[in-house]
Amino acid sequence: MDNRTYRITDIPHYDPQMGYEIIKAATYQEIGIIRLLSGHEAFHVINYQDVKKILMDKTCLRSPSNEIGGPSVLPTLTPKELLLNLDFPDHTRVKQFVARDYSRSGLKWLEPVITRLVLGYVEKMALKKQPDLFIDLLDHVAADTNCTLLGLPLEDKHYFRTLSHIVQVANPDDVEDLVHRFELLYEYVMEHVQDKRHHGKDGLIARFVQNRENCQPPLNDAELTAILLGSVLGGDQNTLTVMTKIIYGLLYMPGIWRQLHDEPTLVPAMVEEMLRLTNLGSTSTFPRIATQDIQLDTGVIPTGAAIHADVFLANRDPAVYYDPLLINPYRENNQHLQFGYGMHHCMGQELARLEINTVITLLTRQYPQMRLRHDNLNDLPWCEGIVLRRPDALPVII
Repeated sequence: MDNRTYRITDIPHYDPQMGYEIIKAATYQEIGIIRLLSGHEAFHVINYQDVKKILMDKTCLRSPSNEIGGPSVLPTLTPKELLLNLDFPDHTRVKQFVARDYSRSGLKWLEPVITRLVLGYVEKMALKKQPDLFIDLLDHVAADTNCTLLGLPLEDKHYFRTLSHIVQVANPDDVEDLVHRFELLYEYVMEHVQDKRHHGKDGLIARFVQNRENCQPPLNDAELTAILLGSVLGGDQNTLTVMTKIIYGLLYMPGIWRQLHDEPTLVPAMVEEMLRLTNLGSTSTFPRIATQDIQLDTGVIPTGAAIHADVFLANRDPAVYYDPLLINPYRENNQHLQFGYGMHHCMGQELARLEINTVITLLTRQYPQMRLRHDNLNDLPWCEGIVLRRPDALPVII
């Protein structure tokens, strides 16, 4: 067995080229300054404790990035229809509405569904002369799981997934098409909320519409659409992206892949360690605006300033993680910020964990010798998006 240790930087192309311009480099002891894609300057905070404090601070608002001319990491403003950019108290109100259904216990029923999907696609993949783990399995499992959860018809997935992929890539060279595709995706979800499209009676769409009066005040169509739009995007494309990158990284480390076969109970800890080190796209957070002066350990952010609280680099703070780039599933108290913190924590984090853990457990059990087929990983195609960045193929030998 290969017993060597690995650092995340050993894995080719794993880390992104971040989508901002450095004006003054940040350190873990001092705030930096960057220029966002929108052209705004922002204070760049990478210290773990400071980033965590900003994520918890209700006076640091995300909604200004919804406004024309507001700071943004996207090539256009962040759509106000997205739940993720609501601020207190509206964000808390709608998060509480979905909390039970997206909790670990609330999603437990999906585990046998995911297992059945994985085993079914594994069987089909095994018949291929040149199997591709991404194309033949991961892409299907992510889509089918999310359709089952929401109650979306499987025959719709080619339509709405094309839209959501383009929205998450967020190509700065074609903003007009990006906005158009977002509008189509929003309209598609809204039509489900208004019962103009068919969806399963046992999925979350039907449940949320039926229970909308349980929220005070009751959720309107736009709020329900915002919740479900986040589910359509995050529950599918974001989960698929993180899962694909983690599995790509694990396959690069054959000793660790084999170890997960021999010690399946280690899978959850390894997934958490890889989540800590994995960035979704070429940005790790949405900008915030300080509505009052904020005292951090690394300095003061003045009222009115834009803030880039960098989760990606905070998760590599050496004051919190010893030898932070080392892939070490045995870390104690590995409380990373990959899914955010506080009010804006990702509502789909337990869905992502469930899906990734189940897929890796089944694959390592079934194929302990699986490896990437490419001799030269520079030939592996990547989707280089702003919100999502992942390999577009994972050719494997099984």
